[in-house]
Amino acid sequence: MIGMKGNFKLIFNAACGLAIVVASFYATLKVLNYFSAAPTQVSHSIKIEEATYGANCPNGVKLGNATQYSAKACDGYARCNILISVQEIGDPAPGCGKDFSVRLKCNQQEPARRMHINGEANGSTVHVDCEKPE
Repeated sequence: MIGMKGNFKLIFNAACGLAIVVASFYATLKVLNYFSAAPTQVSHSIKIEEATYGANCPNGVKLGNATQYSAKACDGYARCNILISVQEIGDPAPGCGKDFSVRLKCNQQEPARRMHINGEANGSTVHVDCEKPE
């Protein structure tokens, strides 16, 4: 029979192992995303005007709640990927399958582009390419 101290050690080791696996998986996704669409700076650069995660939810999600996150990934580049991640953006409406929408410009002379992913968008990626005409 394993004593109380042995049970604690077994549970602690299992929890640590699980934490390492989850962290490794998340880090791998970040690295793959970085290399799959390395941003390039050009004259037709992306400018995120507004991005919202969860606008479809009934509890009054604040519009633009993902603008800063999306701008950090894309502003100033010709191409980028926006990985929709509840861990990074936050959960503005627990229990609701959230959509994701973004409005952006590729240069100031063109009209804004809109991209949308229906809920649940968490884990999805929005690919933005201003080098290709819309």
